[in-house]
Amino acid sequence: MDNNEGMPLRAAVIDDDRDMVKVIRVMLKVKGIQTVEAFSGLSGYALVKREQPDIVLLDIMMPDIDGFEVLRKLRLDKETERIPIIFVSARAGREHVERGLSLGAQGYMTKPFKPDDLIAKIVDVLDLAGDSA
Repeated sequence: MDNNEGMPLRAAVIDDDRDMVKVIRVMLKVKGIQTVEAFSGLSGYALVKREQPDIVLLDIMMPDIDGFEVLRKLRLDKETERIPIIFVSARAGREHVERGLSLGAQGYMTKPFKPDDLIAKIVDVLDLAGDSA
């Protein structure tokens, strides 16, 4: 999969569960999507600022700052405010989904998920992001 500039899509995967990051990396690699990875909220925020990925896949529960705080910081930063973000979390409660979307996430996937569902969500979100740019 390519971005609007014809380059391979790059996704930042931010999750403290290294096994989950590996699973997502393999899923995305099959579709030609490159990944950059971080295992905490603070390092994830720094990664997104530095790498400027096409999309961010973000967990909620992490040891330093949670995904909601990462999202808030990314939305307040001029360099990262427009990067699409999808929460990928075991938190399936309606309040978590609504909070994530109200803070500015473009999507929400609950763990566990099917690889095709994650890819479809990424494609859907990037299409939405392309329409508003």
